[in-house]
Amino acid sequence: DLFCKLYELSSPSCRGNFHFQHYKDAECQYTNLCIKDGEDIPLCIMIRQDHYYYEIMNRTVLCVDTQSAHLKRYSDINIKASTYVCEPLCCLFPERLQLSLSGGITFSVDLKNIEETLIAMAEKGNLCDWKEQERKAAISSRINLGIAQAGVTAIDDAIKNKIAAKVIENTNLKNAAFEPNYAQSSVTQIVYSCLFKNEILMNMLEESSSHGLLCLNELTEYVALQVHNSLFSEDLSSLVETTKNEAHHQS
Repeated sequence: DLFCKLYELSSPSCRGNFHFQHYKDAECQYTNLCIKDGEDIPLCIMIRQDHYYYEIMNRTVLCVDTQSAHLKRYSDINIKASTYVCEPLCCLFPERLQLSLSGGITFSVDLKNIEETLIAMAEKGNLCDWKEQERKAAISSRINLGIAQAGVTAIDDAIKNKIAAKVIENTNLKNAAFEPNYAQSSVTQIVYSCLFKNEILMNMLEESSSHGLLCLNELTEYVALQVHNSLFSEDLSSLVETTKNEAHHQS
């Protein structure tokens, strides 16, 4: 879209500087788009099957799209995140949430506020301490949710700790700590606030899905899991279900 818009805005004499190359065979496919003026290449966009990156004024930006997925309760909503290199956080970080709703409606949500909040922490020098607490909260809150959803009665903290230890072992969450009273992580709170403040998104959810805040909770969990994976390189998407199974086993 960027390349095409620049082409439309350029003068006829400059359009010869716009170059397009597409290749596809049984093994791979790629598309290269660039603006070349003699030896200068102010913009080059390279699109691959699972990612793209662009060089603009000698700066390279990489973007990796996650595989699209459906929300669990609302299968009419298709979602995926686009991640970019975030140098201050030293990771690929989700910056956009792309939604496809029933009726052919597509929408993109800017997640920059989440990234900027964490970068501000890094600049203040307290990101490492925060990450230690955040990992504990993210893991603990999902284990506690799994125990609650299991619906097993008479579970005290000792049994919770036993369930958590087994779940942490089975999911290979190395050096993970568990707190039986954690209900939500700060990343989840930050993500929820970011999405809730997006008026266009909230209006679309109300009009297209008829679920509103319930659907927002699922979107929040999806983005929060993407952020956690970026920060800690670990996938917590199966943690609630694994905990439910273990809670039933312990009972």
